[in-house]
Amino acid sequence: MNKIKTMAIVALVALSTVSYAQKKVINSNQLPANAQTFIKNNFASNQITSTIEEKENLLSKEYQVILNNGTKIEFDKSGNWEEVDGHNNAIPLKFVPKSIQNYVTKSFPNTHIVKIKKSSRKFEVEISNGLELEFNKKGQFTKIDD
Repeated sequence: MNKIKTMAIVALVALSTVSYAQKKVINSNQLPANAQTFIKNNFASNQITSTIEEKENLLSKEYQVILNNGTKIEFDKSGNWEEVDGHNNAIPLKFVPKSIQNYVTKSFPNTHIVKIKKSSRKFEVEISNGLELEFNKKGQFTKIDD
């Protein structure tokens, strides 16, 4: 009987550690209002080709939107943008902090921003010549990433 209890406990522990990640296609009108506004304000000329809701666990939810020009936008559960990837095409700059725009324009003329990712601590920016730049949360340049 103890073996059965032990096996049951092991099975429960194993099941509880299995990833809960679920992805499902949703309609773009099911995105949080912040995400819908962001897309409308920055990508009005593009069509949404797919919208995916991803649940990592019971509490975490993210959204991914792919546009007809190949741009991929990731949002947190509240609809705040986390990453915009133009896949080597220039992304709109309206939402990119001015200090980052100015640094790229001044330091790397004839390039454009093709990807930006933000976290609570920093911005990671990829420009069209392949360089990856890092900025602090205030938008001040910190380093070129390897």
